[in-house]
Parts: sequence; C-alpha cells; structure tokens
Amino acid sequence: MTADPKASAHFEELKARMEALQKAPALEKARTFLKAFCAPNGALSEVEDQVQHALGFNSIPVSTGLEGLEAVLADAKVPSATLVSLAREDAKRQELPATPTAARDYLGQVVALLRKHLPKQPEAEGVVSFGIDEVYNLRDPAGKLERLRCIDVVGVDKESFAVLVPEHASEDKGPFTVFRYQAVLGQPLKYERVKDAGLVAKVLKASRS
Repeated sequence: MTADPKASAHFEELKARMEALQKAPALEKARTFLKAFCAPNGALSEVEDQVQHALGFNSIPVSTGLEGLEAVLADAKVPSATLVSLAREDAKRQELPATPTAARDYLGQVVALLRKHLPKQPEAEGVVSFGIDEVYNLRDPAGKLERLRCIDVVGVDKESFAVLVPEHASEDKGPFTVFRYQAVLGQPLKYERVKDAGLVAKVLKASRS
C-alpha cells in the first residue's frame, strides 16, 4: 500500500506550521489563538468546547496560545491599544468597551480557561518575566540551582532591576540577589545577575525608599 502523496504533503505543511507557531513571538501566538478559537465563537463556553476538542488531537495551538497571552499580559510595555485590538479585533469581542481594562479582563478570562484544561507544566529553570512574589529556579554564581522569590522590581538610572531572596527568606533581612533585566515585546526576557556591590546597594536603596 503506497502512501497518499497529498496526505503526506498536508502533514508536512501542518508540521511546518506548528513548528513556526512554537517559534513565533508572543504577540503572534496570542493573535493566532484568538483568531482561531475566540473569533468564531460567541461565548467563552463555546471557546472552551473548541479548546477541549482541539486538545484531543493537537495541543500545540492551545499551549502556544496560553504562552502568548500570558507573556503579553505580563509585559507592562505592551501598548494599551494593542490589548484593545487583541480583544476587540482578533477575538471579535467588539461588544467590549474599547479600554485596556476591559480587554485585560477578557484576555485574563481566556487565560484562566486555558489553564483549567492544560496539564500543569513542570517548573522550568530561568525567567520569562519577573513578577512580585513569583518563585524562580535560577543558578547561583557557582552554577547551583536555587529557588528565589521576587520581592520587588525597580528602575534605577533608566535600567530595570528585580530584587530576589531565597524562597522562604525574610523580605527585610535577605540575603538579597539583584538581577538586571530588559523586556522587549516578542523576544525572550534578557536578564543577568548583578555582581557590582555598589550597584546592588543602589538598587536595594531604591527598593526600600
């Protein structure tokens, strides 16, 4: 029995599209999901039905949608107009007020729906975005993995910094670890541990003020 060349070509095309989607910027992942799952459906219950159906044969569009939406909502630099466009244009929720608050609320409901059905992923090493009270698996200077909790994010001299302590350590007593980071929409977060004691002290002073 010979393979159907048309079926084989269709499979290769689908595979290429899924690989491209997994590598796409966060905003593109979010838009692709909203157009495919939210735009055709009037209610979140209908979106949920389509998500459950999709998970039965291909979870990639759903998991990448969650990744994209979470990254966009976590990035403070995403313009308000972009959030409004995601909800009203890409998701076709034109009945929503044209405000970032209404858009963020709707997109948050979509994220909650997706988290409900996607299996919890194992904790990853590294940082996607720094958030207050979030815990991250990060390497210390010796290369050993440690769990650090973010207690503050501050701006100093036009740069962004995150202040972290060991997961169960005191926010007042530390010990403190400082990371410099740069968030660019659609790109992985860039971050590095600050080794300069003077800069660490400056960041901690700004955090406490």
